[in-house]
Amino acid sequence: MPAKIIVYSAQMCGDCQNLKAYMDDNQIDYVTRDIRETPEYGEELEKETGKLGVPYLKIDGQWKCGYDPGKPFTDDFARGLFSS
Repeated sequence: MPAKIIVYSAQMCGDCQNLKAYMDDNQIDYVTRDIRETPEYGEELEKETGKLGVPYLKIDGQWKCGYDPGKPFTDDFARGLFSS
């Protein structure tokens, strides 16, 4: 059974758009929760992780930070998010 993936993101976030493009290019199914369009998603993210930075992923109930602070987004970083 494929993993259930939720991506917490914001429309103006470059890393969010890059991560979703990577997932689309690699046929990784996900649901997007935009924290700007729906503030409740931001509240949920902050409550669960203590952070409001995006992108954040919830993969089968496990939280993963979808960005590498201070570094540009790379496909290598994205690949690491989905490896065990």
